[in-house]
Amino acid sequence: MSRRGDSALLKIEKLEVVYHNVSTAVQGVSLEVMENEIVALLGTNGAGKTTTLRAISGFLGIDDAKITDGFIEFKGHRINGKPPSVTTKRGIVLVPEHDKVFDNMTVEENLELVIASSNMDPKHKNEMTDVIYTYFPVLIKLRKRLAGYLSGGERQMLTLSAALLCRPGLLLVDELSLGLAPIVVRDLMNVIKGIRDNQGVAILLVEQNAVAALEVADYGYVIESGRIVYSGDSEKLKSHDDIQEFYLGSGDSESRKSYRNVKQYRRTRRWYG
Repeated sequence: MSRRGDSALLKIEKLEVVYHNVSTAVQGVSLEVMENEIVALLGTNGAGKTTTLRAISGFLGIDDAKITDGFIEFKGHRINGKPPSVTTKRGIVLVPEHDKVFDNMTVEENLELVIASSNMDPKHKNEMTDVIYTYFPVLIKLRKRLAGYLSGGERQMLTLSAALLCRPGLLLVDELSLGLAPIVVRDLMNVIKGIRDNQGVAILLVEQNAVAALEVADYGYVIESGRIVYSGDSEKLKSHDDIQEFYLGSGDSESRKSYRNVKQYRRTRRWYG
């Protein structure tokens, strides 16, 4: 269901994605991201979050998957099935779940490689580098260190920096918090919010860590088994009983398991209704 008519920066309507011509991973997903907005796509492992991001960014082909129904529009243009090189040029940049840095290159060399491959105007190089070091001052001290020796949080900083160098209009961030300490996650989420506020970049944030994501998101969607089962602004999601029970950590583990197995149908019907 459309939130603001035709004004969405990114619009996905009834998207269906199939793997190996057999397994349907995403079933009728519809969502929107507005200009200068942070949207969280929440769900457990295997719910269809990463597949949705890959469909947007054009990386489905590497997994023998394809869009079989629905459409994806960015700035009013259909981008179904476009390769990553095309979507990146349009302003969509993916920060993947597993960081993509070159371990045998220094922090500085990793960033210079992105600058060289993006054909950036030389006059913008220093400007963009200054922006990155403003968000991640620790990288100044580490600029001569091999990326392979960075901590998990530092690697995520470098990955986000490389994405910013591509000058995105929409940043797709996949599981930013994965494997990181809570204090590092908090700091990175604050950076995500700063990027939106100061750079005017819209962000689609895929997360299992709903607590962290909803602290910075304006709007959120919950995906289960390839379907969107609930959506709303962040305060609405945080106050919803089922979101609290399954994604925000309230209730003991046994009650959560029982509720999933026995009352899934009732819960889904109530969320849609």
